[in-house]
Amino acid sequence: MAGRNGSGRARQKDSGVSEHIQMDALAYSSRMLNWPPLGKLLLVISLLIVNVMTDSVIVAVAVMVLGLALMAYSTNMRIPFMLGVAIGEALLILIVACGIISVNGDTSQPCVWSADFLWMDFYMTVDSFNQAWLVLIRALAGITVMMAFATSTPIPHLAQALRQIRIPDEICEIVVLIYRYAFLLLERLDTMWSAAGSRLGFSGLKRSMRTTASIAVGIFTSSMNLADKAQVSLECRGYRGYFPIYNRPPKAGVTWVGLAVLAFALLYVLGTYTEGLVDFAGLMGVSA
Repeated sequence: MAGRNGSGRARQKDSGVSEHIQMDALAYSSRMLNWPPLGKLLLVISLLIVNVMTDSVIVAVAVMVLGLALMAYSTNMRIPFMLGVAIGEALLILIVACGIISVNGDTSQPCVWSADFLWMDFYMTVDSFNQAWLVLIRALAGITVMMAFATSTPIPHLAQALRQIRIPDEICEIVVLIYRYAFLLLERLDTMWSAAGSRLGFSGLKRSMRTTASIAVGIFTSSMNLADKAQVSLECRGYRGYFPIYNRPPKAGVTWVGLAVLAFALLYVLGTYTEGLVDFAGLMGVSA
């Protein structure tokens, strides 16, 4: 009996609902929880905008360091497993995309490396190599800043912040519902994946592909039924079109607006004077 209860707890820990609980617990235990959500949102938006407005690698690195510092202060760099998997997939996509950028240089510039493969022509230049690194560091900086915001702001606080900037209530509640519903789909996906694995559905590449496709179709076809059940559950719990917030977060004042503007201005000036200062091609010995 104890073994059965232990395995049940293990399965619950690995399920989508557990990830939901972990994400909420992480946000509510953050040291940045009492910061005004609208203030954090303005600061994040200003950092993201200045990150893409300047071509300075130093600004991208500064934004990334700031995001890591905020993550360390907020949650000691703790990240739920499912969110870590999503970040890993995003990093893989980024690496592939930046690799493609690096080998699609301007053919009018001196060539660093070139090759032909099937119908594709690879042509790397110093500028394309530097641009690929800039895009990669920019993306990493954006991820760290967004993670610092996501792990310190519960979704009801985010909805409250959106209301303060005059976003319609319907859109705010849709954001909350989508967030909640996504974890229900993750729970269903985890159940179907475990059931397929216990029936040797992933023994071999061909069978794994067939099983994965069947699970994807099953999730799609059952999503509407799951939505109907979720709606009934909401109505049984007194849902009337909005989620009440009893402990409202503090509102952002002029100080937070000034902080966001100051951070934007300082980083923009820094980017203006440091654009092109870092040459990755020269640092790594890549030359035409």
